[in-house]
Amino acid sequence: MTDGAMTDGARSDAARSAAARSAASSSDAAMDVRRLADLGAADRDRLLVRGRMGDPEVERAVAGIVASVRADGDAALREQAARFDGVTLDALEVPRSDWDRALEGIDPGLRGAMEEAARSIRRFHAAQAPRPVVFDAAPGLRLGRRPDPLRRVGVYAPGGRAAYPSSVLMGVVPARVAGVDEVVVCSPAPVSPLVMAACAVAGADRLFAIGGAGAVAALAYGTASVPAVDRIVGPGNAYVTEAKRQLSAVVGIDSPAGPSELLVVADAGADPVAIAMEMLAQAEHDPDAAAVLVATDDAVARATAAELARRAPAEPRAAIVQASLRTAGAILVADTLEDALAFAEDYAPEHLLLLVDDNRAALDRVRCAGTVFLGPRTSVAFGDYATGANHVLPTGGLARSYSGLSTDDFVRWTTWQEADAGAAATLAATVGPFADAEGLPAHAATARRAGGAEGDGAGEDAIVPPRAPYRGMTAYDPARRPLALELSANTNLWGACPAALDALRGQAAPTDYPTPYADGLKAAVAEVWDVAPSQVVTGCGSDDLIDSAIRAFCDPGASVAYPAPTFPMAEIFSRMNDARPVPVPMGPDGALDDEALATLAAADVVYLCRPNNPTGALIPRDRVVALLERARGLVLIDEAYGEYAGESLLGAALDSGRAVVLRTMSKAYGLAGLRVGYALGPAPLVRAIELSRGPYKVGGLAERAAAAALTDGWAWVQDIVDRTVSNRGRLARELDRRGLRTYEGAANFVLVGVPGDAMALKAGLAERGIGVRAFAGLDGVGEAVRVTVGPWPVMERLLAALDEVLEEVTR
Repeated sequence: MTDGAMTDGARSDAARSAAARSAASSSDAAMDVRRLADLGAADRDRLLVRGRMGDPEVERAVAGIVASVRADGDAALREQAARFDGVTLDALEVPRSDWDRALEGIDPGLRGAMEEAARSIRRFHAAQAPRPVVFDAAPGLRLGRRPDPLRRVGVYAPGGRAAYPSSVLMGVVPARVAGVDEVVVCSPAPVSPLVMAACAVAGADRLFAIGGAGAVAALAYGTASVPAVDRIVGPGNAYVTEAKRQLSAVVGIDSPAGPSELLVVADAGADPVAIAMEMLAQAEHDPDAAAVLVATDDAVARATAAELARRAPAEPRAAIVQASLRTAGAILVADTLEDALAFAEDYAPEHLLLLVDDNRAALDRVRCAGTVFLGPRTSVAFGDYATGANHVLPTGGLARSYSGLSTDDFVRWTTWQEADAGAAATLAATVGPFADAEGLPAHAATARRAGGAEGDGAGEDAIVPPRAPYRGMTAYDPARRPLALELSANTNLWGACPAALDALRGQAAPTDYPTPYADGLKAAVAEVWDVAPSQVVTGCGSDDLIDSAIRAFCDPGASVAYPAPTFPMAEIFSRMNDARPVPVPMGPDGALDDEALATLAAADVVYLCRPNNPTGALIPRDRVVALLERARGLVLIDEAYGEYAGESLLGAALDSGRAVVLRTMSKAYGLAGLRVGYALGPAPLVRAIELSRGPYKVGGLAERAAAAALTDGWAWVQDIVDRTVSNRGRLARELDRRGLRTYEGAANFVLVGVPGDAMALKAGLAERGIGVRAFAGLDGVGEAVRVTVGPWPVMERLLAALDEVLEEVTR
């Protein structure tokens, strides 16, 4: 061991000896309590720049070990085992029969705990398993991202005199969940029976009795006995960590993991005994382990210091504990919780324990921690072994840029892209000028050819080329085909409003033009909503009015922003009118944070679908009002499903002077086939939209039926809405009972997250005569289908078919 390149067992012996000598020659007085604000630069460096300063001797020793393994393979590994661990190895691989004997030989209680921990780890990591994403980036352009499991990974398990079976579980189980083909474990000789048993429980494929930097080199390069892997994970000592760093250009590695760390943030209500015990538990790992308290209460800080002084000398690993507290420990008092949390962000600990009055609120302000524990009942020791969250975490402040080990570490992502002719033409118009500007003419030429501009005959029928926004644009396609039961269109499954039907009875075939702007319908709308007719504009459905509003208020290149996901015509109408669509991410619950509001408010036109289509979420009223106060352009509030939400924002729209509310007769009134919509707002805005859309957009029969429905049909509509809302909740409960995730909505449909491929589920239902709307990779949701709600016998038919399809796709 003269070159210092020790494996875990040898190094831990030396650490104990050094710690014991240090403890015997220094005072064991209580830790000093210091004010955070009084820390000097040197003190802050000691705490913040920990474990990041490379040791030149370790670097040189590891470089020699790595070179030796690369050159001599198995022979070098055997020599290192003899030199560092005093073990003669005939075979490097541990036979599977030895694992099985080790598993049978351990205490039954320990075996049960190990198996339960493995189940918890499996459940947690299965919930976060990477899933493929498919995204329709533009009409005719589909992008995808597919997780491909790595073929082979190596898991390092520290060993020697100390055994860490928990590290085996934390490395092997997530790899198995991710679908890795082969998982190889390395641990120093002689391999602990506990490590062998953990390999059996976790489902490892092979186990090798090699440790330290040599094991990392063997996994990176491969030897006659040890297969080369695609990624190496797992904690280790300074030599293991340095070997992973040196070999990171050869093989993938996980986040850097050095000595264990704990930072506790506590207020006046925290228990000093609990704090002291948590700090001692982390300090016992290693003389270099860090245990730090930042308290907002001086009394709590001093009581914790007293508890540490009392308990540390009595700890079974007292020398290690006391060395750790002296070397990397601290007790600090912050003036405010804000100061304490700011220090936590700078410290970026492996483990952060929050013991404050509102732990959840504090958690929202934490972005730099390996893992966070909330409250006195959530011991850090639980996370080390049994919660299922991974304990392989970044240390040394690297939680600012690294995350803990997860299933993401065991896959690589394949991105795919597919464009049809229309999308290719649009892309070519963008790529050509870019490539020309960068001096890459071959890029420009191939882009233009793929877009149909040169040589392949594409677009030859377009003798007179259309305006730029229409080049390559594909028509909106709802992807419906005739089915016995159509549940994808969100129309009224109860039928049409009787008052509208009565208005149409006995009408002769129309021979006269209707009024240019549907004056009769405008009067009916104005009466129902108690506004002036000059504040009403009608259209061929509400989507006609969206198109007209964008055209009226957007110059070429202007921005149209909308919370996404949303009604797809918002983007299509933007592009048709040579405006720039700006999707703003929104949670499936309709939440809009301040950043989202600021982006929306800066747009020339804002489109809000409320309730949202396709999620059904109702953007909170106060957030819309806040947007109206800040918006610089026109705000379109689409209330196509407003009857089912039971509220309107018309009053706020009129008060703001810059918003228009859109309504349709296609949903609650059951008149989708007549295509009638209307908008209400300040008269100047309404007039501009009316000028943009032009006359005669509502037919005479449609106007007559819609006006009758508005003035005489409300009682019927309200009854249908009440039934629909009741069945919406009932259907959601039935879907939840089947293990599907439903999203709370305020429309006449239910959005349902589905397992696997939503398109396959749609196809299965279509085979049974039922149509639903499928979404592949919906933003914030994933794979989902949208189902229109109607009479309960119709819903029962859907559920019966859904049960059959789910059974097929989950076999």
